[in-house]
Amino acid sequence: MDNVAGFDILILLFSQIDLLLLIFVRILAFFLMLPIISSQNVFAQGRIFLALTMSIAIFMSGIVTNVYYTDTVPGYIYLLLIEFLVGMAMGYATFAAFNLIFFAGQLMDFQIGLMMVNVMDPMTQIQVPVTGNLFYFGVLAMLVVSGGLHVLFGTFFYGYLVLPMGSAWVIGNEQLAWYFVLLLTQTMVFAVRIAMPIVGTMMVVNIALGIMVKTVPQMNVFVVGLPLKLLLGLFILVVVMLPNLDTIFWQVFDLAHTGMMEAIWGMYRQ
Repeated sequence: MDNVAGFDILILLFSQIDLLLLIFVRILAFFLMLPIISSQNVFAQGRIFLALTMSIAIFMSGIVTNVYYTDTVPGYIYLLLIEFLVGMAMGYATFAAFNLIFFAGQLMDFQIGLMMVNVMDPMTQIQVPVTGNLFYFGVLAMLVVSGGLHVLFGTFFYGYLVLPMGSAWVIGNEQLAWYFVLLLTQTMVFAVRIAMPIVGTMMVVNIALGIMVKTVPQMNVFVVGLPLKLLLGLFILVVVMLPNLDTIFWQVFDLAHTGMMEAIWGMYRQ
């Protein structure tokens, strides 16, 4: 009986392979931007297998019903493109929210004096600031431990209820484009807020050093200022910022989750 049921499932999948492929394209595009899964350390075969497994699960759940489109090859390709853009739009909201940490790290490293020691991030294969990399890995670890990744998956599934196959409004959507501009603005503002303890402290130190140079012209400001800024910046980083990493994570996660919801409703055609 199990073999018969298995054959029935295979027949159902092959009979609606066009629908399964549409589901697969949206999920795969979402995975290309989702933190952790989009990492270069995750093999492409594993990412494809996970996307295919989730596609079959969504297909069998009955959330996605039949899709009606122009019964031509260009019509189907156009629908594939729309679904790919839908997945990319939802994934980009999470990508922008979590990568603001790198921008905050650049601001902090510039003030501390660590801009010359950028490291290669094994997940993104790009040069990233040391401080930003430290915070980024900490936030990703909390994303997995806290179950936040499951919440993002649940939000993605919710997108099928709001945006059935072929109903999303992506191309020519000025509202969606304007929202992403606002999202980038919010990420930059939030990155400045994260880096503000170090940036503000270093500003006070620079003012103090400037006054000392005017008072004692014989003092070499580079010899005194660079070690002072480095030690003071590391002290603030360890004593003030790392203990509040959980607060930073929940604010970043809330921005990512809200961004996904806004992106979903931004593509809703009223």
